[in-house]
Amino acid sequence: MTPPPSPPPRVVVARGAAPTTNADLRARLAELTTLALRDDIDGFVAKFIPRDLEGSDDAAHFLASLKTRGERWAMVREEIALIDAGRCVVISGDHVTTCAFRFDMPGFESERGGACVIDREVEFMNYAEDGERADWRAVG
Repeated sequence: MTPPPSPPPRVVVARGAAPTTNADLRARLAELTTLALRDDIDGFVAKFIPRDLEGSDDAAHFLASLKTRGERWAMVREEIALIDAGRCVVISGDHVTTCAFRFDMPGFESERGGACVIDREVEFMNYAEDGERADWRAVG
């Protein structure tokens, strides 16, 4: 049985506003946001996962989890949209080979009841090889 489509991210997307000096990384984040908003999970995963995971069991498991667990896909979509909208801070990286973003992920229920905010971090690495301009993907 196919799960119902996940709701759109709760943020207003301001594509290309990620706080990085690297135009290629900003473009990749905008591309990932566009794929996420189209609910193109296959396309998103193909551009998001590290190169060394392509074709692996881990990649297949990640893809399947996004397709079968709508809440997980909604969270990943919102995380990327928050970064792309500039609603985060850069905490490490040289913006050439690596860049890590930290942001608050609102809207979760705490174990004691009530809303809580989760501190999240996503790191990207430029996997480009000789002759390639850039290939920014998530780390780990």
